[in-house]
Amino acid sequence: MFFAKTLVALIASATTVVAKSVSRQASNNTACSFIMTPTPDPGVDVLQTDINFAIGHTIGESFLDLTIDDINAPLVRNSDGTYDVESVISVQGQNPASIAAFVLAWAGTTIDGIAAEWAVATVSCVLNSPTGGQCSCAA
Repeated sequence: MFFAKTLVALIASATTVVAKSVSRQASNNTACSFIMTPTPDPGVDVLQTDINFAIGHTIGESFLDLTIDDINAPLVRNSDGTYDVESVISVQGQNPASIAAFVLAWAGTTIDGIAAEWAVATVSCVLNSPTGGQCSCAA
């Protein structure tokens, strides 16, 4: 009985440490909103995985051998065939401003997924920095 309680306490402590570590990383990121049009449009279920790949792959091509965190919210399909895409991005060793500058340059270009090519109409980003403050920027 004592061993079981000790084991549970150790697991809880380890979980707390991991949660705190993730929390700090999450405060040093760039949150970006996009309006994109996929070609072809096989539907939101296929496209959710595709946009995860497209954004992560596009970042990974420029930031080789670095850890990338890219968390995408569920896609929202608009009546005109465009999609609202929300992504929170961080790259090991890079500040949020450099990531925002890189992502803002996607406006007017196409990024490649597996099932679709994504035409990027607009991009706006909010910088979340551990030193405090936020900066909003758009392209």
